[in-house]
Amino acid sequence: MKKDYKLLLPKTDFPMKARLPVTEPERIKDWERQKLYQKMVQKNNQPPLFFMPDGPPYANGAIHIGHTLNKVLKDIVIKYKNLKGFKAPFIPSWDCHGLPIELETLKKQKGAALSAKDLRKECRKTALYWVEEQKKSFKRLGVLADWDQQLLTLDPFYSAEQLRAFAKMVEKGLVFSGRKPVFWCFKLETALAFSEAEYRDHESPSIYVKFDLSKESVQKIGYSKPLSAVIWTTTPWTLPANRAICLHPDLEYGVFSSSKESYLLCEALAESFFKEIGFSDFKKEKSFKGKELESLTAKHPFLNSNSSFILGEHVGQDVGTGLVHTAPGHGLDDHTVGLKYRLPMPCPVSEKGHFTEEAPEFLRGLFIFKGNKVIVEKLKESGHLLALKTITHSYPYNPRSNSPLIYRLTPQWFLSLDKGKDSIRKQALRACDQEIDFVPDWGKSRLKAMIENSPDWCLSRQRVWGVPLVAFYCQSCSKALLSSEIIHRIADIVEEKGLDFYFSQSAKELLPKDQTCESCGAKEFKKGEDILDVWFDSGVQHEVLSKKENLKVPFDLFLEGSDQHRGWFQTSLLSSMALHSKSPFKTLLTHGFVMDQKGHKMSKSKGNVVDPEKLIQQKGAEILRLWTASENFAFDMKAGEQNFKRVAESYRRYRNSFRFMLGNLNAFHAEKQLDFSELRPVDQWMMIQLGQFISSVTEDYESYAFYKAYQKLNHFFTVTLSSFYLDIIKDRLYTFPEDSLERRQAQTVLYHLLDNLSVLMAPITSFLSEEVYFYFNKKDKKESVFLEGFPDSSQFFGDISSQKVKDIEELFSKLFPLREELNKKLESLRQSGLIGSNLQAQAVWTLKEDFISKALPKSDQLEFFAVS
Repeated sequence: MKKDYKLLLPKTDFPMKARLPVTEPERIKDWERQKLYQKMVQKNNQPPLFFMPDGPPYANGAIHIGHTLNKVLKDIVIKYKNLKGFKAPFIPSWDCHGLPIELETLKKQKGAALSAKDLRKECRKTALYWVEEQKKSFKRLGVLADWDQQLLTLDPFYSAEQLRAFAKMVEKGLVFSGRKPVFWCFKLETALAFSEAEYRDHESPSIYVKFDLSKESVQKIGYSKPLSAVIWTTTPWTLPANRAICLHPDLEYGVFSSSKESYLLCEALAESFFKEIGFSDFKKEKSFKGKELESLTAKHPFLNSNSSFILGEHVGQDVGTGLVHTAPGHGLDDHTVGLKYRLPMPCPVSEKGHFTEEAPEFLRGLFIFKGNKVIVEKLKESGHLLALKTITHSYPYNPRSNSPLIYRLTPQWFLSLDKGKDSIRKQALRACDQEIDFVPDWGKSRLKAMIENSPDWCLSRQRVWGVPLVAFYCQSCSKALLSSEIIHRIADIVEEKGLDFYFSQSAKELLPKDQTCESCGAKEFKKGEDILDVWFDSGVQHEVLSKKENLKVPFDLFLEGSDQHRGWFQTSLLSSMALHSKSPFKTLLTHGFVMDQKGHKMSKSKGNVVDPEKLIQQKGAEILRLWTASENFAFDMKAGEQNFKRVAESYRRYRNSFRFMLGNLNAFHAEKQLDFSELRPVDQWMMIQLGQFISSVTEDYESYAFYKAYQKLNHFFTVTLSSFYLDIIKDRLYTFPEDSLERRQAQTVLYHLLDNLSVLMAPITSFLSEEVYFYFNKKDKKESVFLEGFPDSSQFFGDISSQKVKDIEELFSKLFPLREELNKKLESLRQSGLIGSNLQAQAVWTLKEDFISKALPKSDQLEFFAVS
């Protein structure tokens, strides 16, 4: 009688091909229809709460690969925390004011002149348009967020709370007006904060200039010949504003003579100086400490004035001559030491970067950088130029206008960082040491360096599109009126009627009827035209959120790119210190920049930019999500075809393994599961591996080491599953009776693998996990994988003892070498042609170790382990 054999091959509707560009948008529509984000957050409606604000991107263009990295990282964190049992809302935010939006708007006008009112109207349109466009892109990445309750800096509530924060700082006496050198953009005619500058390579003239000492000064130091002090500068255009030469009090200075002239300069820099000017026959004749030279004077090379010798701790001996050209109107250190010595502070440069009437006649009207050449020629003619060359060095630029910045003395409003014994700066530095956890660790030194070196925060901007810096000025004496009470009053008006109402009103309409000038008693005021620094907008986001969402600072996590140590991280910390004397965040996570495949900075002109929208259309958002998780964000990351190909291969491996598991669980129900004790040793071993894997990956999620989780996923799917377990259970799954014990044992493990891996991977591979979950015949199935709880390996081990786990692991540590040896012999037989596949061979084992014999009492146990 002929016997029929039936193979139980995998059967599932889970598709082999992902078709991500097609299926992902459908999945997103399902999530929106289900209101999945709301359900995910609400399912954990009781504490603990986890809150991470969204560092707002500028609403001025389409998203780039850096946006993708940032938002996907945040999405991984939020999804993990919600799965883990936290109530973790995510409120997307956008920066809608400032230069980026104003410039984008002006670009569209193609030179057409707009009134301030019309420009604000058009800027609003620009910002809201790009908010919607970026929102679509972030949604397409699979980011779950409260898209209906987004936070926009142009909303009346936000603007009002921003003004209230400003009012509190005014009330504390932290805001002051002063003429100080600030970064100035002559192209856009506005001040910039220290945090806004971007440093680039820049070519400048490098010159050594001599200032001839007065006869009285030469005599005072006991020298008999004419003597010149030598300064070095890369900004010849600032020489018209020179009023002093600064020395360090404790450095050694010498009088050096050659066959031609005598020079005064720092001894440590003498050799390099004479090499620069081409002199070799020089000798030191006298030596002084810097403090011995204070109050000497030298004649300015081309002005009818003298430059005083003063002392300053900022003078160094690493470059130049140790005598620093000092123009108090064009440098922070110069200004500080100028105040100490009560020096005049001329600033003969206009808003547009041209020399004013205050400059010498031969320079008036010239653009300052053209003035460099004229000044150099003037110095040559007079014999005061000792050396000239062009150098390339790091120089501050305005990234919005791609133009170099200058220091320019202007009247501005500042937030004092050093007022009081326990100043904002001291508090912020202390918080870095005591209150904040940094991921990675180097973020601490980076942020501290920025805080230590930042000047007082320049809050005022000479632009149109933004939140007004609410100050008024007396029409009679120009005295500024900055009142906390008035700012609060105007904030209430802004919250009710919006910023447009404020801008449409006169000072008389906005101020109390009985308002008078404290200085002269006059009643007529004009409204200030400055706006607040856009970094103040985003920097007080923590204050706005705490009011809007009834949250308390510090928040759990701030997550942004490394450029935000200079920007949002710093301004958030400083503003929170000013308002509450505590950090707004507990943990600061910093990621690097995205570079091209070769590690070069991406640039449209180079053609090496990765367009996330295009990549999504070609490969799907899941590949971008997986790429994000695969990279160690502590460093700059590479993005290119090879990177995406690598993660796409990982994705296919995951998908194929899930499809195999789903196919072999066809008609298997949760009720058919077996207890751990009923499983074969190899199945128990696999369950132990799964439990340990869950624990290990959970640690990676907790420490934000997503790239480690990705690496472990690859090893688990490639080695533990595909190369071993899924391979050796095929015989049991395909050939044993459908309800046999042996088959149910393997299926029990597959069920646990699917149940846990689909959730474990969901924060990263959101689309794949949701798809797998949809086809998974799971007990107590939820509407979405994101409504599950995060895997806990202890839940499916039952009462298994640690000794049992140890015994199983010890057994397999001895069996794996045997299996490896057997496979080598089988491979040799295949290559020789004696067998075509492993199933054509029969292996005879002679077990000499009692441990293995006892652990595998049944004759077929080892057979199922060994065959591959």
